[in-house]
Amino acid sequence: MRRQPPQLSNLADFALFLDVDGTLADIAARPALAEVAPETLASLAILSSRMNGAVAIISGRKLDEVDALMGSQKFAAAGIHGAELRGADGTVTVDHALAPTVGELEAALRGGIGSADGIIVERKPVSVAVHYRENPALHDEIHELAVQLVRSRPQFKLMTGKMIVEILPARVDKGAAIWALMQSAPFAGRTPVFAGDDVTDEDGFSVVRGMSGISIKIGDGPSKAEWGFPTAACFREWLRHLSLGTTGNSTA
Repeated sequence: MRRQPPQLSNLADFALFLDVDGTLADIAARPALAEVAPETLASLAILSSRMNGAVAIISGRKLDEVDALMGSQKFAAAGIHGAELRGADGTVTVDHALAPTVGELEAALRGGIGSADGIIVERKPVSVAVHYRENPALHDEIHELAVQLVRSRPQFKLMTGKMIVEILPARVDKGAAIWALMQSAPFAGRTPVFAGDDVTDEDGFSVVRGMSGISIKIGDGPSKAEWGFPTAACFREWLRHLSLGTTGNSTA
């Protein structure tokens, strides 16, 4: 993995896809505590203008949560790893076919976990997630329960991340979301650039590499990404320099 910052010589040739937690925002103890700093929002506004709107947010969060973190700006976006998809024209696509089954999964997870402290069961429109950052000792128990629930429901899959497990439709992933957005204006015909920090971003890295794009992993650990930044703060500094048209080297 190359640690020097990638060079984007002409922003009009590129499309930028960005994860939120651990990338644009630091990881927080609870999802509701995460924030995107004003200076990062300012960089995104400049980049979106210079790239003719070819900036998209690719997140495990719901679209309304993504929008709340972006201040007054509303970008093209993929929420719930792509189960919710909004194009640059504002059109939102959500497949609710599996929503009733998600309700059953939520009830089973809540019943299995009980009233354990520090656990958040989050129901989303077409998925359900369990956050256990405040009680990591329950990792094995939560993971095994989720595995059992998915085993009998092939239309769903289990996705694990940083102190989170999530059950969502098997066809959904960030790579598919990026590919779909790349078929429409203003992304079509450009070179995709995707940055993320977690295992949930690996599908995105694979798709971007298949499109001869630039894949960027934040943090340590094995990855399919070709480029890397040691911390989210270093990556955000690179974004700032990119928006100003200067070269940032804060990647050591």
